[in-house]
Amino acid sequence: MNLSSFERFVQSGLSAPPNHQYDEFRQQLSRLDITPLGLSNDSRLTQVGDFFFAYPGSNQDGRIHIAEAIRQGCAAVIWEQDGWIWDSTHKVPNFSWTDVRGLMGQFAANFFGDPTNELNIFGVTGTNGKTSCANWLAEALFFLGRKSACIGTLGTKLLNKEVASIPGQGRTTPDAISLQRTFYELRAMGASCVAIEASSHALSQNRLDGTKINIAIFTNLSHEHLDYHGTLENYAKAKTRLFMFSSVLHVVINVDDDFGMLLANTLQRHDKDVITYSCLSANAHIHATNLKMSLQGSSFHVNTPWGSRAIESSIIGDFNISNLLAVLGGLVCSGESFDRACEAIGGLKHPEGRLQRVGQECDRFVYVDYAHTPDALRRVLGSLRSLIRADARVITVFGAGGDRDKDKRSRMGDAVLEFSDVAIVTTDNPRDETPEEICDQIICGRQDQFVVELDRRAAISRAINLSNEADVVLIAGKGHETYQEVFGNKIPHNDYLVAQECLNELWRGPNTSEDSLRV
Repeated sequence: MNLSSFERFVQSGLSAPPNHQYDEFRQQLSRLDITPLGLSNDSRLTQVGDFFFAYPGSNQDGRIHIAEAIRQGCAAVIWEQDGWIWDSTHKVPNFSWTDVRGLMGQFAANFFGDPTNELNIFGVTGTNGKTSCANWLAEALFFLGRKSACIGTLGTKLLNKEVASIPGQGRTTPDAISLQRTFYELRAMGASCVAIEASSHALSQNRLDGTKINIAIFTNLSHEHLDYHGTLENYAKAKTRLFMFSSVLHVVINVDDDFGMLLANTLQRHDKDVITYSCLSANAHIHATNLKMSLQGSSFHVNTPWGSRAIESSIIGDFNISNLLAVLGGLVCSGESFDRACEAIGGLKHPEGRLQRVGQECDRFVYVDYAHTPDALRRVLGSLRSLIRADARVITVFGAGGDRDKDKRSRMGDAVLEFSDVAIVTTDNPRDETPEEICDQIICGRQDQFVVELDRRAAISRAINLSNEADVVLIAGKGHETYQEVFGNKIPHNDYLVAQECLNELWRGPNTSEDSLRV
């Protein structure tokens, strides 16, 4: 990465003047002399009295749905002017603007009463670990007596209870309107702290604008989403936007990651309050030593400026120790005492679909994990490999998503081969591509090194039936997801439930009950 260009990028973001364009935008809205009853950027969900925001998106242009929004009863339309001409037959108040999406978040925040002004917001970004960190932050804060919530890949949760589904939350980070509505509802339900996953897409698309983030956390950076960002440098810059929010008071950064070290040094030069964490460097503010791990859990010693302490945890995986350090840093930055924060992280459990063990009562080690990048696979498989006997095997079931970054597919195959004794390639949301084509790009001419089973259920069954009591089976890629996305259809499928049924059949014989799960 070009260091001087990155330095200029950070400097320009941290020293940016107030956004006077938004003031002009609000003045233009006020000239409509209409009080919106709601906000929408999805014509299908638009209701009577809504302001409808229309702009080009990643997959399609929202402006082509203006007519539908009008039929739904929207009160006014705010549309992106670049490359568009208003249809004079649309008889509804409207005006055009440049960068509608960039201003929508702040307007949504104002519409919902600036909810994050009364919440303590933790933003977590990075290629891997966002979901674990966000969920663990919320759970730890709840343990410490604070009403907490998290927003991310697993949905929205408050006090360990799922909040009713909110439109637009099929993504890691909801769109700007849905996000501010979510904050509004969480505040109304009594939340005082919210941890949110900040994806690179969300940051580059201004979905978090209007959100007052207090503590920003960086986990790591590796090859991912280059189909969208184009280059690793653009991807890194998108992640960096989180740390440029003027509301950010504390920054927590993993300096075992090369980009994390660069980011920490850059932000420190610009007088940000930076807390670093590491499993390797004693120079970090939070440093883990004496790591001891097994398939039953982990222990380590943590050294910090606030004290030192031994921690016992049921969490496995050395990369997860790093994630626990990130959570510890976030808790201390939020005002929790070091000792209490350590107590909280010691009691955390694996989130759904993140190294989640299946059928613990059975004499097998089977795990479901969301790992779907080369780096994530290496981290998970490397950790599992280090925890088993020398004569035991790692058996991996994995695939790659369709219509996504194709460059990473062969690298995923490399990662699996590096740590696995048996590598089973299967489907993983092929979307609009053929599974055979995706499989060929993963294998990349190495047919003799992979087992191919494109029926994911059959692949899971095959892996479990191949295993013995000393082996580890990793079912990677889908984690918490409950479907396979194939040519626009979401076909029910749940790795955890399928694995559980396969284990039951292995242990007790075939289940002939009519209620037997089939996905």
